[in-house]
Amino acid sequence: MQEVADLTVVGGGAAGLACAVTAGRLGLSVTVLERTARCGNKLTVTGGGKGNFTHAELPRTMAGRFDCDIRLIMPLLRKFPFQRIVQFFASLGIDARTDADGCVWPKGTDAAGIRDALLREIAVCGGVVKTGCRVTGLEPGWQVRIADGSTVAARNVCLATGGASYPRTGSTGDGLALCRGLGLRAIEWFPALASLRTSDDLSELAGVTQPRVEMTLLVAGDKPRTATGHFIFAHAHVSGSSVLNLCGYAARALAEHKQVMLRVNWVPDRTASDLSIEFATARRGHPKKQIGTFLGVFVARRLAVRLCALAGVPADRILTDLSRVEQESIINQLHSTEFAITGTEPMERATVTGGGVSLDEVDLKTLAARRFRGLYFAGEVLDVWAETGGYNLHFAWATGIRAAESVAASLKTGDCPAR
Repeated sequence: MQEVADLTVVGGGAAGLACAVTAGRLGLSVTVLERTARCGNKLTVTGGGKGNFTHAELPRTMAGRFDCDIRLIMPLLRKFPFQRIVQFFASLGIDARTDADGCVWPKGTDAAGIRDALLREIAVCGGVVKTGCRVTGLEPGWQVRIADGSTVAARNVCLATGGASYPRTGSTGDGLALCRGLGLRAIEWFPALASLRTSDDLSELAGVTQPRVEMTLLVAGDKPRTATGHFIFAHAHVSGSSVLNLCGYAARALAEHKQVMLRVNWVPDRTASDLSIEFATARRGHPKKQIGTFLGVFVARRLAVRLCALAGVPADRILTDLSRVEQESIINQLHSTEFAITGTEPMERATVTGGGVSLDEVDLKTLAARRFRGLYFAGEVLDVWAETGGYNLHFAWATGIRAAESVAASLKTGDCPAR
């Protein structure tokens, strides 16, 4: 007779592994079903492979990083402040270090080391990990259908299949089909953290980066959204943390056929008055300096030439010949260069995807499905995404751990499907 696990976790990514570890530690029998040959493939590329696994921030501040009603996510974040995630990994033998920006990294190891520590703990707790198992359906009861025709019985199921980015790592968006097969409402996937495509020819600027800019996303009929971070030019895209953090909002607006513009302030630490003073100082000290060269103080040389062109001023114009109107035009470009946004990078190249199981279907306090006993969700399969900086992984750990705790509580009270 087939042994029935207390919890079957569908998906061996960050959320699924955290769920399995916690369930095992709480005395539950656990089986993890992973569609690829190895768990945690996407986890191992997090933070460039270095594994930025949370962010040192207060729950209320962190809540503002998510594309989610703060009232919905605050109970979860209060229960899982970043210190609790740090403690969770300390219990796995992974210490943390926090950088100047608040990003928390594993000390003495990397993202692959995080994955390996989670898998070791699952084994120590008696959990079973089955790779090469692509789940094709769920039947209340619970019966988990596998692509090879077999089924796995479980008292409870946690769906942690991830999103639809980096499909080579196993994140192929299967969770949407599984949920829709149960009649659950799900939002179609879209790139939430990805580069943006513009209508401008940016080939001459490819490879140019700016360490810190302030960006404003302008969508017809919506409130402006801002982000600060680094900025990168590619041949047909703009990228960098500042761009990624606005991508999801742009993607949704474009899907609704709205006009989307990106306004960039290349010198957010300088006011127009500050710049006027610097122009005057430079004009007195170096009257024969070309304006394109002078702007190299603020931005990369190739970008300086582009800004001059946008301002209608020849880059070889010398400072002493620059008119007041031309100076104001250049200052305006330094503060508000605009790009028309026409699309995003393809879904498969997004860092994180938006969409997933509608939050109407889930109790975020317990991660339980509202309409099915014994069904739980964790991680990116939920219609929640956040900025870059460790927030999405924080959500994965928190939801995975909380789902396991909820399963254990339901088994203790008897409020779960019978054996």
